[in-house]
Amino acid sequence: MSNVRFDYWGERVLVTGAAGLIGRALVCRFAGAGADVMAVDRDPEGLKVFKGVPRVTTVAGDLAREDFADEIFARIERAGGLDVLVNNAAITQHRTPLIDIDSRLWDEVIAANLRSVYLLSVRAARHWRDAGRRGVIVSLSSPGASRAHENQSAYDVAKAGIEALTRSIAVELGGAGVRAVCIAPASVVPDARETADLPSGRTTDPDQVADAALFLASPAAAQLNGSTLFVDGGLLARLRTDPSQEEATTHQVEVR
Repeated sequence: MSNVRFDYWGERVLVTGAAGLIGRALVCRFAGAGADVMAVDRDPEGLKVFKGVPRVTTVAGDLAREDFADEIFARIERAGGLDVLVNNAAITQHRTPLIDIDSRLWDEVIAANLRSVYLLSVRAARHWRDAGRRGVIVSLSSPGASRAHENQSAYDVAKAGIEALTRSIAVELGGAGVRAVCIAPASVVPDARETADLPSGRTTDPDQVADAALFLASPAAAQLNGSTLFVDGGLLARLRTDPSQEEATTHQVEVR
Protein backbone atom coordinates (compact mmCIF):
# COMPACT_ATOMS: atom_id res chain seq x y z
CA MET A 1 0.00 0.00 0.00
CA SER A 2 1.37 3.40 -1.00
CA ASN A 3 1.87 6.18 1.55
CA VAL A 4 1.80 8.93 -1.11
CA ARG A 5 -1.27 11.19 -0.79
CA PHE A 6 -3.19 13.09 -3.48
CA ASP A 7 -6.58 14.83 -3.41
CA TYR A 8 -8.91 14.00 -6.30
CA TRP A 9 -12.21 14.60 -4.55
CA GLY A 10 -14.89 15.70 -7.00
CA GLU A 11 -12.93 14.68 -10.08
CA ARG A 12 -13.95 12.05 -12.62
CA VAL A 13 -11.38 9.61 -13.97
CA LEU A 14 -11.59 7.01 -16.73
CA VAL A 15 -9.15 4.09 -16.43
CA THR A 16 -8.83 1.53 -19.22
CA GLY A 17 -7.31 -1.91 -18.86
CA ALA A 18 -8.71 -1.74 -15.36
CA ALA A 19 -8.73 -5.49 -14.67
CA GLY A 20 -4.99 -5.91 -15.17
CA LEU A 21 -2.21 -5.62 -12.61
CA ILE A 22 -1.43 -1.94 -13.19
CA GLY A 23 -5.07 -1.15 -13.97
CA ARG A 24 -6.27 -2.38 -10.58
CA ALA A 25 -3.69 -0.23 -8.83
CA LEU A 26 -4.70 2.81 -10.90
CA VAL A 27 -8.39 2.40 -10.14
CA CYS A 28 -7.86 1.84 -6.41
CA ARG A 29 -5.39 4.71 -6.03
CA PHE A 30 -7.58 7.26 -7.86
CA ALA A 31 -10.71 6.11 -6.01
CA GLY A 32 -8.81 6.13 -2.73
CA ALA A 33 -7.82 9.73 -3.44
CA GLY A 34 -11.50 10.65 -3.77
CA ALA A 35 -12.10 10.44 -7.51
CA ASP A 36 -15.16 8.92 -9.14
CA VAL A 37 -13.63 6.26 -11.38
CA MET A 38 -15.05 4.54 -14.43
CA ALA A 39 -13.09 1.27 -14.77
CA VAL A 40 -13.17 -0.21 -18.27
CA ASP A 41 -11.84 -3.55 -19.49
CA ARG A 42 -12.81 -6.16 -22.06
CA ASP A 43 -12.72 -8.81 -19.32
CA PRO A 44 -16.03 -8.66 -17.37
CA GLU A 45 -14.87 -11.32 -14.93
CA GLY A 46 -11.74 -9.34 -14.11
CA LEU A 47 -13.82 -6.25 -13.36
CA LYS A 48 -15.67 -8.09 -10.57
CA VAL A 49 -12.70 -7.31 -8.29
CA PHE A 50 -14.16 -3.80 -7.95
CA LYS A 51 -17.56 -4.96 -6.70
CA GLY A 52 -18.42 -2.91 -3.64
CA VAL A 53 -15.46 -0.54 -4.03
CA PRO A 54 -16.71 3.00 -3.29
CA ARG A 55 -16.77 5.50 -6.18
CA VAL A 56 -15.96 2.87 -8.83
CA THR A 57 -18.27 1.92 -11.70
CA THR A 58 -17.30 -0.76 -14.23
CA VAL A 59 -17.97 -1.16 -17.93
CA ALA A 60 -16.90 -4.14 -20.05
CA GLY A 61 -16.16 -3.91 -23.76
CA ASP A 62 -13.58 -3.75 -26.53
CA LEU A 63 -11.98 -0.31 -26.59
CA ALA A 64 -10.62 -0.85 -30.10
CA ARG A 65 -14.23 -0.62 -31.35
CA GLU A 66 -15.38 2.87 -32.27
CA ASP A 67 -18.97 2.23 -31.24
CA PHE A 68 -17.85 1.18 -27.77
CA ALA A 69 -15.69 4.31 -27.45
CA ASP A 70 -18.80 6.34 -28.32
CA GLU A 71 -20.78 4.45 -25.69
CA ILE A 72 -18.15 5.20 -23.05
CA PHE A 73 -18.27 8.91 -23.72
CA ALA A 74 -22.06 8.95 -23.80
CA ARG A 75 -21.90 7.49 -20.27
CA ILE A 76 -19.33 10.11 -19.30
CA GLU A 77 -21.57 12.92 -20.52
CA ARG A 78 -24.51 11.55 -18.53
CA ALA A 79 -22.33 11.21 -15.42
CA GLY A 80 -21.24 14.83 -15.50
CA GLY A 81 -18.00 14.84 -17.52
CA LEU A 82 -14.38 13.81 -17.30
CA ASP A 83 -11.23 15.27 -15.77
CA VAL A 84 -8.59 12.60 -16.35
CA LEU A 85 -8.23 9.85 -18.95
CA VAL A 86 -5.78 7.05 -18.16
CA ASN A 87 -5.01 4.90 -21.22
CA ASN A 88 -3.75 1.66 -19.75
CA ALA A 89 -5.44 -0.99 -21.92
CA ALA A 90 -2.94 -3.29 -23.64
CA ILE A 91 -2.26 -6.85 -24.67
CA THR A 92 1.25 -8.05 -23.88
CA GLN A 93 1.10 -11.84 -24.12
CA HIS A 94 2.22 -12.27 -27.72
CA ARG A 95 5.86 -13.28 -28.21
CA THR A 96 6.39 -13.77 -31.94
CA PRO A 97 9.49 -13.16 -34.06
CA LEU A 98 8.93 -10.29 -36.50
CA ILE A 99 9.53 -12.54 -39.49
CA ASP A 100 6.68 -14.83 -38.34
CA ILE A 101 4.02 -12.21 -37.52
CA ASP A 102 1.00 -12.33 -39.83
CA SER A 103 -1.19 -9.31 -40.55
CA ARG A 104 -4.00 -10.59 -38.32
CA LEU A 105 -1.79 -10.69 -35.23
CA TRP A 106 -0.14 -7.38 -36.11
CA ASP A 107 -3.52 -5.66 -36.47
CA GLU A 108 -4.79 -7.19 -33.22
CA VAL A 109 -1.84 -5.85 -31.22
CA ILE A 110 -1.92 -2.40 -32.84
CA ALA A 111 -5.69 -2.13 -32.33
CA ALA A 112 -5.61 -3.07 -28.65
CA ASN A 113 -2.53 -1.03 -27.77
CA LEU A 114 -2.68 2.04 -30.04
CA ARG A 115 -6.04 2.36 -31.78
CA SER A 116 -7.83 2.29 -28.41
CA VAL A 117 -5.65 5.15 -27.16
CA TYR A 118 -6.45 7.22 -30.24
CA LEU A 119 -10.20 6.54 -30.05
CA LEU A 120 -10.49 7.59 -26.41
CA SER A 121 -7.96 10.44 -26.50
CA VAL A 122 -9.57 12.23 -29.42
CA ARG A 123 -13.00 11.90 -27.80
CA ALA A 124 -11.66 13.21 -24.49
CA ALA A 125 -10.11 16.19 -26.28
CA ARG A 126 -13.37 16.97 -28.08
CA HIS A 127 -15.28 16.61 -24.82
CA TRP A 128 -13.05 19.14 -23.07
CA ARG A 129 -13.07 21.49 -26.06
CA ASP A 130 -16.86 21.48 -26.28
CA ALA A 131 -17.23 21.89 -22.51
CA GLY A 132 -14.64 24.68 -22.35
CA ARG A 133 -12.71 22.87 -19.65
CA ARG A 134 -9.22 21.51 -19.06
CA GLY A 135 -8.22 17.86 -18.95
CA VAL A 136 -5.32 15.46 -18.66
CA ILE A 137 -4.48 12.32 -20.62
CA VAL A 138 -2.05 9.88 -19.02
CA SER A 139 -1.05 6.99 -21.27
CA LEU A 140 0.94 3.91 -20.36
CA SER A 141 3.91 3.42 -22.65
CA SER A 142 6.92 1.13 -22.22
CA PRO A 143 10.71 1.22 -22.40
CA GLY A 144 10.03 -0.79 -25.58
CA ALA A 145 9.03 2.46 -27.27
CA SER A 146 12.72 3.45 -27.12
CA ARG A 147 14.54 0.09 -26.97
CA ALA A 148 13.20 -3.03 -28.62
CA HIS A 149 11.95 -6.10 -26.82
CA GLU A 150 12.86 -9.31 -28.57
CA ASN A 151 9.87 -10.89 -30.36
CA GLN A 152 7.49 -8.06 -29.45
CA SER A 153 7.83 -5.76 -32.45
CA ALA A 154 4.13 -4.93 -32.83
CA TYR A 155 3.85 -4.09 -29.13
CA ASP A 156 6.91 -1.82 -29.28
CA VAL A 157 5.64 -0.08 -32.42
CA ALA A 158 2.30 0.56 -30.70
CA LYS A 159 3.98 2.02 -27.61
CA ALA A 160 6.18 4.27 -29.76
CA GLY A 161 2.99 5.39 -31.48
CA ILE A 162 1.42 6.25 -28.14
CA GLU A 163 4.36 8.48 -27.29
CA ALA A 164 4.15 10.18 -30.71
CA LEU A 165 0.40 10.70 -30.25
CA THR A 166 1.05 12.16 -26.81
CA ARG A 167 3.48 14.69 -28.28
CA SER A 168 0.96 15.63 -30.96
CA ILE A 169 -1.77 16.22 -28.38
CA ALA A 170 0.58 18.37 -26.32
CA VAL A 171 1.59 20.50 -29.29
CA GLU A 172 -1.84 20.86 -30.87
CA LEU A 173 -4.03 21.12 -27.77
CA GLY A 174 -1.78 22.41 -25.00
CA GLY A 175 -3.01 25.95 -25.60
CA ALA A 176 -6.58 24.75 -25.14
CA GLY A 177 -5.80 23.38 -21.68
CA VAL A 178 -5.33 19.72 -22.60
CA ARG A 179 -2.20 18.02 -21.23
CA ALA A 180 -0.92 14.63 -22.39
CA VAL A 181 1.87 12.64 -20.76
CA CYS A 182 3.17 9.07 -20.73
CA ILE A 183 4.49 6.65 -18.14
CA ALA A 184 6.96 3.94 -19.18
CA PRO A 185 7.17 1.35 -16.38
CA ALA A 186 9.44 -1.68 -16.33
CA SER A 187 9.43 -5.03 -14.50
CA VAL A 188 6.07 -4.50 -12.80
CA VAL A 189 5.15 -7.45 -10.56
CA PRO A 190 2.55 -7.90 -7.79
CA ASP A 191 5.10 -7.98 -4.98
CA ALA A 192 8.30 -5.98 -5.30
CA ARG A 193 11.41 -8.09 -4.95
CA GLU A 194 15.13 -7.92 -5.53
CA THR A 195 16.34 -8.25 -9.10
CA ALA A 196 19.56 -7.88 -11.05
CA ASP A 197 17.65 -6.72 -14.13
CA LEU A 198 17.26 -3.12 -12.93
CA PRO A 199 19.97 -0.79 -11.59
CA SER A 200 17.71 -0.01 -8.62
CA GLY A 201 17.99 -3.65 -7.59
CA ARG A 202 14.22 -4.01 -7.13
CA THR A 203 11.24 -4.67 -9.37
CA THR A 204 8.49 -2.08 -9.78
CA ASP A 205 5.36 -2.26 -7.64
CA PRO A 206 2.02 -1.49 -9.38
CA ASP A 207 1.30 1.20 -6.78
CA GLN A 208 4.50 2.98 -7.81
CA VAL A 209 3.14 3.22 -11.35
CA ALA A 210 -0.20 4.44 -10.01
CA ASP A 211 1.53 7.06 -7.85
CA ALA A 212 3.27 8.36 -10.98
CA ALA A 213 -0.10 8.61 -12.74
CA LEU A 214 -1.68 10.52 -9.86
CA PHE A 215 1.26 12.91 -9.82
CA LEU A 216 1.19 13.49 -13.59
CA ALA A 217 -2.56 14.13 -13.57
CA SER A 218 -2.28 16.61 -10.67
CA PRO A 219 -1.64 20.37 -10.68
CA ALA A 220 1.87 19.61 -9.39
CA ALA A 221 2.69 18.43 -12.93
CA ALA A 222 1.04 21.36 -14.73
CA GLN A 223 4.14 22.11 -16.82
CA LEU A 224 4.72 18.50 -17.85
CA ASN A 225 3.25 18.06 -21.32
CA GLY A 226 4.17 15.74 -24.17
CA SER A 227 6.83 13.95 -22.13
CA THR A 228 7.39 10.43 -20.84
CA LEU A 229 8.18 9.58 -17.23
CA PHE A 230 10.24 6.40 -16.88
CA VAL A 231 9.29 4.35 -13.82
CA ASP A 232 11.89 1.76 -14.66
CA GLY A 233 14.42 1.57 -11.84
CA GLY A 234 17.09 2.95 -14.15
CA LEU A 235 16.59 0.37 -16.93
CA LEU A 236 16.86 2.88 -19.78
CA ALA A 237 20.03 4.35 -18.30
CA ARG A 238 21.86 1.02 -18.49
CA LEU A 239 23.72 0.01 -21.65
CA ARG A 240 23.10 -3.68 -21.07
CA THR A 241 20.58 -5.51 -18.92
CA ASP A 242 23.11 -7.96 -17.50
CA PRO A 243 26.10 -6.20 -15.84
CA SER A 244 28.19 -9.37 -16.18
CA GLN A 245 27.85 -9.14 -19.95
CA GLU A 246 29.36 -5.66 -19.91
CA GLU A 247 32.19 -6.78 -17.63
CA ALA A 248 33.02 -9.64 -19.99
CA THR A 249 33.19 -7.46 -23.11
CA THR A 250 34.44 -4.09 -21.90
CA HIS A 251 38.09 -4.92 -22.64
CA GLN A 252 37.38 -6.71 -25.89
CA VAL A 253 35.45 -4.24 -28.05
CA GLU A 254 34.61 -0.56 -28.19
CA VAL A 255 31.16 -0.15 -26.71
CA ARG A 256 28.81 2.34 -28.44
